[in-house]
Parts: sequence; structure tokens; C-alpha cells
Amino acid sequence: MLPAKRHKRRRAKRAHYTQKIFECNPNLSSWANPGRVLFHVRKHVDKRAMGLPLSPHSEKDVPHGEHTHHLMRRTPMPAIRLFDTTLRDGEKSPGIMLTIPEKVRLAVQLARLGVDVIEAGFPAASEAQFEAVRTIAQRVSGPVVAALARATNPTDFDVAMRALESSSRPRLHTFAPVSPFYRRHYLKRDFPATLDLAQKAVRLAKERCDDVEFSLVDAFRASTDHIIAMAKAVAEAGATVINIADTVGYATPAEIETVFRAVKAALGDGSGVILSVHCHNDLGLATANSLAAVSAGATQIHGTINGIGERAGNTPLEEIVAILKTRGDRFQAEIAADTTQIGPTCRLVKRLTGITLQVHKPVVGAHAFVYETTVPQLGDESAQPPYEIMDPNQFGLEAAPEPMAKDMSVEAFGERLRRMGLAVDDEAVRQCWEAYRQLAERKEQIYESDVENLLDETILAPPQRYKLLYLNVSAGSISVPNATVQLEMDGQVRQDAGFGQGPVDAAFKTICKMTHRFPKLLRYEVNAVTSGTDALGEVIVHLEEDAQQVQGRGVATDIVLASAKAFINALNKLEQKPKEPSVFEFTEMESWQPRL
Repeated sequence: MLPAKRHKRRRAKRAHYTQKIFECNPNLSSWANPGRVLFHVRKHVDKRAMGLPLSPHSEKDVPHGEHTHHLMRRTPMPAIRLFDTTLRDGEKSPGIMLTIPEKVRLAVQLARLGVDVIEAGFPAASEAQFEAVRTIAQRVSGPVVAALARATNPTDFDVAMRALESSSRPRLHTFAPVSPFYRRHYLKRDFPATLDLAQKAVRLAKERCDDVEFSLVDAFRASTDHIIAMAKAVAEAGATVINIADTVGYATPAEIETVFRAVKAALGDGSGVILSVHCHNDLGLATANSLAAVSAGATQIHGTINGIGERAGNTPLEEIVAILKTRGDRFQAEIAADTTQIGPTCRLVKRLTGITLQVHKPVVGAHAFVYETTVPQLGDESAQPPYEIMDPNQFGLEAAPEPMAKDMSVEAFGERLRRMGLAVDDEAVRQCWEAYRQLAERKEQIYESDVENLLDETILAPPQRYKLLYLNVSAGSISVPNATVQLEMDGQVRQDAGFGQGPVDAAFKTICKMTHRFPKLLRYEVNAVTSGTDALGEVIVHLEEDAQQVQGRGVATDIVLASAKAFINALNKLEQKPKEPSVFEFTEMESWQPRL
């Protein structure tokens, strides 16, 4: 037989066997790796063509189609639970001060994303924290709502459960340090005493709530024996979730995997305890460490949106979602998150916190899916480029969003907000619609991102002691920049003028003079919300006063106006600073308690 004919016949046989495999197993294509299927088919076909002995599982030995049974028996992959702590650990980032409406808005969006657990806060810390957790427990359904409570203060558990009483799926989250560094510095206790404290705390929590999570703080600077001992102790006390935390971002993936395998083996397969991991990004390893834990048996990952958090931040949950959706086969794990909500969720956190994303940040950075124009393009522009491993649309990152109609009625506008996943009442819809109409008069095209910013400004603004009514600035190359500002303060309208090094500086100095507040400006950022010279400008300022940092945000088509709005927004947040200091997590200070 000629080589060409022989090759053609072999290809025909391979195609025939591949077709039969998928005909007998219609669900195979939804999960199997086609390359692996073809490898097995090629192995059998080549042996026949070459006259070699067939394997024990070939067609000659078993009925037709059954020789591929080892490919068809799909072992269910474990579901990885996403524990979002943006509202607690993420809020520790310097300058972040979210209002209760902002926290509720974010919690609702996290539920749309499909996270499994929302850690709403630390209720015993302050009245504001208690109210935030209580409101989220009332408003959010679907995910578990968790509240933090200190092992050193039994009253914390009662306060937390009062905040969670409206939740259909409450969880108490308590903790104790494992490493000698944390134990000596914060608890002043040896390991046996800390072990006893942890067990008692879990028992107290279990009496109040069926779902109890216990975190081993700074675990990876402790001995493996101590980690195992504490894990076994809290499991015996009734913990449903054991969270092993790399609190200072010290561990490496190999160390993480070794510890998790040891803990999993010590607990045994029949324990029913969920193993969880909490990583910080001090060495840039938070994502890698979290995935190493998954490889070793962890089925819950702690993280924050955009990786925000104190110091270098926490594990970015959007990266975890993207990796497990793209490479779930590698980790033999899957998640139930709605990937199309990644973009909206990350944008919301960026707006609410004022923390700008690095342009090359994986998945959600501005350049994450942008290529140099010199890169050779495909002839078929409709095909996915060979260097693009993810589809941006899969993550809610549309490259070219469509403009919205400028003449929408209030009813149509409200329906558009609902399609965008923005749960607002009729009064909020009307307020945002009025702002939308005003923007439509100044801007040629309006996009959903513009509407999101308008909604944040009109609905989520903090209580306003100071309200900007009027701003006029004058500046030029030969004139001294000056600003005239009209404010409503405590119900009274006041107006004043001042000078500065530029129009923004003049506006800021005039506002400071009028309010008799002189905070330090730590950071000033300007971003364009959309493209075009008439785009909404977003200004973010970070102010510090009396050792307290806040961020303010303002949007307008005029940058100076947006700057003044941001400055006043920050001043209003400074007005909300608690009259009493919040309780710190690693102290034995008396718990804040709600008034009866």
C-alpha cells in the first residue's frame, strides 16, 4: 500500500473511533480533554495497523465502545468555596472607610458574583461595625454571612449572634495565634494555654451557632506539630471549618502544601471538617499559596476583591476564580462563581475604596487583554487569538461597551439599572435618573460605567454636613488662580473665595478656610471613567486628620469640580469617625455591646 493511502486510512480509522467514543458518551465533550481521548484512540489504532498485540482493554477483548470506560467515569471534582473578607480584612487598607450603604451595596454584588461566604465584619468592635453586619444579614440572601469574634472575649459571640440573627445562614468566625511571635506579643500565653483557649472558644461559639470557623493565626511560623495539635483540638470541640492562615505572608507554596497534607492526614477523611486557607501577599505569593493549599486538600479560600488589605494585601479572589475556571483540570477543582460578575465587582470595589488597579494586574487590569499593535494578527479576526488564554467577555470585561440611549424614560432607566444588577428603590432610581439627564446634556455618549458612578455619587454618599452648591474658578498663565465656593454647612449657606497655586489648590484652600478643617492631603489621583475628551473625570483624594485616614471620591466632566466634590466627600467621612476607638482584634478590651 502506498504511504499516502496508508496514512489516509489511518486517519479515517482514528476519526471513526473518535466519533464512536463521543456517540456512545454524549457528555464526554463537556469535560474530557480531547487531546487525551485522541491519544488513547491513536494508541489502539496504531497497534492494529502495525499488527501489534492489542491491550487488555481493546475492542477485541470487550464489547464495542466499552474499552474507553476509564475515560467516561468522571470523578466529581471538589467544589472550592470562596470566603470573601473584603468587608473586614480588606477594609484594613489605610484610608478605606466604607459607609453602611456602601458595605451593603458591595455585599449584594458579592452575592451576585456567587461567593460562598461573606465576612461582613467584626460586630463587637464598634456600633458602626455592628450595624453594618446586622444590615447585611438582613439584606443579603444566598451566601453564608460570617461575623468575627475574639476567642479571648466570650461576650463577642453574643454580640455577633445578635448582629447575625436575621441571616438564614450565619457563621461565627473566631481565632487564636499559633506562632510563638503572636502568642507572646498579643496573648502572653504559652502554647498549652492557647490550645485550651481555642477549644473553649469553639465550644462557646458552637453553643450559639451550628456553623463555626476557627482560624489559626500566623500558622506558618509555628511548628507543624503545634498546627496539627490545634487543628485536632478545635475539630474535637466542634469547629466546622478550620482556616490555616499565613497572616504575615511568610510561607512558600511548598510549605503550604506540606502543612495542609499533614493536617488533612491527621484529621482523617471522616472528620467532615472543611480545610480553609488565608494568605497575605507580602512576598507576592498569596495566589500561589492558596492554590498550593487546594492541591493539598483545602476546599475553601479566603480572599478579597482586587486583593485589597493591610500591607501588601490579601489573596485576590478574582485571580482565584480566573485560575480555577481556566485551569480547573490542573487542580482537579471547580467553583460555582459567575465569572461575568468579576468585572463589575472589581470596578465597584475600586470606586468605593479609591484604590486604583495597576494596569497590568491579572484579569482586571486595564492592559490585561491589550496587545501591542506590532503583534501579528490573525487572518480570521473573529477567531480567538492564539496568545489569549481567556475571553475578556467571560469575566464581564467588554472591550467596546455600547452607549446608552440619552432619552430614556425613568421607567426604562430603572429597568436598565435592574439589568445591570443594581438593586435600588424607586426614589433612588429617580434621583439617579435626574443626574443622568443632566449628564446627557454635557456628554455625547453615556455608558453603563457612567451610570455606576452616578449611582455611587447620588445614592451611596455619606451623610453630608458639607454640601457643595457652587464653584467658580479662574486661572491662566498670567493670572493668580482663584476659586469662589458656596457651601451648605449645617443647614446654612456660606460663600467665600481664595487663592492658590492652581485652580484645584485654590478650591481646596477655600473649602478648608470655610470649614475650619485643615487635613493633610496624602494623595490625589485623576482617572477618566470612559474614553473621549468629554468623559467623566474621577478624582480620588486621601486625607489625614488626627491620625485618621479617609478617601474621598468625586466625578464630573470638569476635573476641578470633581476635585472639589472629592475633597468634600472626604471631609464628610471625617465627620463620621467614631467617637470612641474601635476594639482591636488582638486585645482583651471589653466588647462593644448594642444598647437594649
